[in-house]
Amino acid sequence: MKASELIGSQVLELYGAAMCGTVCDIVPADNLKKIKALEILTESEDDCEKKFLDTSKIIAVDKGVVTVKSKDLFVMQYPEVPSPINLPAYSEKGEAYGRITDVTADEKFNILSLHAHERTFTPKDILNKSDALMVFRLPGSKTKIAKTVKQVPKIKPKSEEKVELAPVVRITDFGRYAHLLGKTLSEDIADLNGAPVAVRGDRITDELIRRAKSRGVIVKLTMAAK
Repeated sequence: MKASELIGSQVLELYGAAMCGTVCDIVPADNLKKIKALEILTESEDDCEKKFLDTSKIIAVDKGVVTVKSKDLFVMQYPEVPSPINLPAYSEKGEAYGRITDVTADEKFNILSLHAHERTFTPKDILNKSDALMVFRLPGSKTKIAKTVKQVPKIKPKSEEKVELAPVVRITDFGRYAHLLGKTLSEDIADLNGAPVAVRGDRITDELIRRAKSRGVIVKLTMAAK
């Protein structure tokens, strides 16, 4: 299966006999050898939330439908590792390969290959990675990256410690969509009546997010944000 086929799939809940969410991204293991979870957008009558589904809980994946026993298996938090999709890819010599366009996995969600346009790499080809880009070994290369040793800070005696109160942070309903701000729409967005809400190329603002929520298309807006 490919990540591009998973993303956009509907999640079928057997217990509720209903579609209970839409896959919007993958969450890989830190070593990029397995897809550990799927990022799911769940939608209620007036809102949507981002949740996570551990791939070990999935019963089946077939033709745009991911099947689970219950939506109660969704969790609010998960150790997030940035998805490799859309990250720039380079060789160890600095040659630009373009961006990672897809990931192929087997039926147990083990990652078999990563694709950057016409190039294909295996997880063993990865020399190093960060949140910003990926570096791949050249064929036959034996280059290794030494692991850095983290410095453990010295613990001050209790008498010298200064206790500082954490600032109070007010979590607003809008905060969960803050990651959309500044992104661009890849397609036109219309409400259930066909009336336009936004057009392709529009940049997402707080006003557009509020409008999409009020018109019931916040999930469409989230899926179209690039």
